[in-house]
Amino acid sequence: MKFISTVFLVAFLFASAQTNAAEVSKEELKQQAIKIQQQVDELVDRGGKYVYLQLAQKNSVSPFAVAVDEAGTTIMLEVPKTEEKASFSDKILALREMIHLGAQNANFVAGALFVQAEVPFMGKDVDGVAIEMEHKLGLSVLRFSPYVVNQEEKEIKFKAPVDKEKPVVFFKGLEETLKVKS
Repeated sequence: MKFISTVFLVAFLFASAQTNAAEVSKEELKQQAIKIQQQVDELVDRGGKYVYLQLAQKNSVSPFAVAVDEAGTTIMLEVPKTEEKASFSDKILALREMIHLGAQNANFVAGALFVQAEVPFMGKDVDGVAIEMEHKLGLSVLRFSPYVVNQEEKEIKFKAPVDKEKPVVFFKGLEETLKVKS
């Protein structure tokens, strides 16, 4: 499943280039968009598989995060077992901090936080997963991904997600500016 269309990413990068007064060729923007698309798709793919596994095993999702570093390595992040008794909001804050510190120290370029929640779908709130996704270049989106669990058929079906822009949290202060090619 593609996260964001390449056209949207190119438009986003072009707007970033205009904001930063950088001049970047259309081909460079397209290549950056493709790279961002691949990195964010990896977050959604890896995290989605883990969500599915948790739902299949225990019918709930414990908060976790996924990050991608500069080398393209995918890293799964969870709250340590010693912190299992921490409140839900403390776990979320800890995971956000892990991604932020990873961006500062471990060269994370993209991160996503997955949390089970009631999410909007066709005018009402239903079971789902809220996914906070960010990229170092400034892309920051909140995805609401509803699902239905059919216990009789032992089947989990995800419905069409809804994406909304959100403020930068993980990469706040770390957003890269587009570079001018000489």
